[in-house]
Parts: sequence; C-alpha cells; structure tokens
Amino acid sequence: MQDHIHRFRHHDIEGAIIRVLEDEELTVNEFLSEEHQLEDGNVYEFAYTCCYLKHRGKHILVDAGFDPDTTPGALESIDVFPEDIDLVLLTHADRDHVAGVLMHDGTLTYPHARHVISKQVWEHLSDPSTLEALDDERRAFYHKLARALDSSIELIDDESDIADGIRFIPHDGHRAGHAVYEFSSSETPLIHSGDAFFHPIFAEHPDWANLTDSAPELAVESRKNLVERASTSAALILSTHIPFPGIGQIRKLDELLYQWIPIELGF
Repeated sequence: MQDHIHRFRHHDIEGAIIRVLEDEELTVNEFLSEEHQLEDGNVYEFAYTCCYLKHRGKHILVDAGFDPDTTPGALESIDVFPEDIDLVLLTHADRDHVAGVLMHDGTLTYPHARHVISKQVWEHLSDPSTLEALDDERRAFYHKLARALDSSIELIDDESDIADGIRFIPHDGHRAGHAVYEFSSSETPLIHSGDAFFHPIFAEHPDWANLTDSAPELAVESRKNLVERASTSAALILSTHIPFPGIGQIRKLDELLYQWIPIELGF
C-alpha cells in the first residue's frame, strides 16, 4: 500500500490522516454536469481516508474507515490504541466511513468511545424501507451496525457543540444528514469536511453540482455555506477524498469563486 498515514500539527491540535483504501484513478468530469465538463479532464488520485485528532486531551476519530484492521493498525503505529479513543465522529454512513466501527465479530472496534452521528442519518438507516432496498449483504451489515451502536450512539440534530471546542455542523445533500465537524484551536479552526469535496474544484466552485450526491442542489447550498465559513475563519480543511493527504485552506477570490490551497503540514 502507499503511505498509509500522514501526521500533522495545526497549532495545538495533533492529527493523522489515515488511508483506508487504495487510491482510485478518476476524472473530475465523472462528477460534473454537461455544462461544467472540463476540456482538461485529467485523471487524479481519489483518496479514501479517515482522520485521527488529539484535541484538548481527547483521542478522536472522524469516520472509521472501511474495515476494523487498517485504521487501528495505523493508530498503533503512533501509539494510540482502540481502547484510547474517546469520540468517533461520523460524517455519514457510507461503508468507507462507518464499516471500521465494527470488528469482524460485530462488536465495537472502539469500545470506550462515544459515537456521534446525525439524527437524520440514523433515522434513515433505522427505517425498514431503507434496509429493504439494500442487497442482503449490506442489509445484514447495517442491522449489525445498529445493534452494536445502540448503547453508545449520540444523535445530533442541529448545529451544536458536542464537546469542548468541537462543533457539529449539518451539511446536508451528499447524503441525507451528512455533517462536518469544526474544532477550535489556539488560533484558526480546523474543519473536517467529510464528503463535501470530491475534488478541489468543488471547493473553488461550490455552486457546481456533484452528480453523485444524493441531493445535488441541496449539497450545493451546503457547500456554499461551508466555503464561506471556512474562508472567513481561515480554517484548515481536512477532506476525505481530495488527493492524499487532502489538507488545505480555502481563499475567497470573488462571489462564488474560491481558491483551494494545498497545505503541506507534517512532522
């Protein structure tokens, strides 16, 4: 596998971006409507990651990856163990974000953690009609996930603080109930954007729809709010799918026109 972990520091926050699957070669045109197709639709490396943060004394995961082996193995390489994790913050419930929550036997990978997810996501997954529409394998997985998380799940509805310096921000559209998380630091904030940006172009043109979003028009409105917030606060942005390690900032250039600035943080 390619480098599986990228460590960084943002003021008083320590972190690590963890590859959970091999990169996939894609073109941005696969996500864009006909009116926004690019002449130069070069192949890029679509990453699959989750994120570890040490924030105000807490060990935190944002999403948990695709299996219960890769992320714990990466964490152990920096002397963090599953029992140490205090919070697992889930942006949404696609498999590459939540499957790592469960061990192969169906027990929780992070047994002492509070698990946080949007109330809308959880209600959608708990709806029998949602599960009936899935294939047998995925239906069985989500049944198992619901059983395992029943006693530790914390459901959040509106924008709110969920711990000291950690804010849950609804960002609907990619999936129903998708959320991002904002972390205060000693200086500028850090925002984990989940699946808000499949490519830097969606940060630079937030009004361009991503056709793979469940509700593209709603996702556009969420992205417009997010990039304005992030550019105003000079937040450090972490992204799940922008080429590894997917760290950057957003600078406002004009109305609905922004610049994605990759940031080389590491230690």
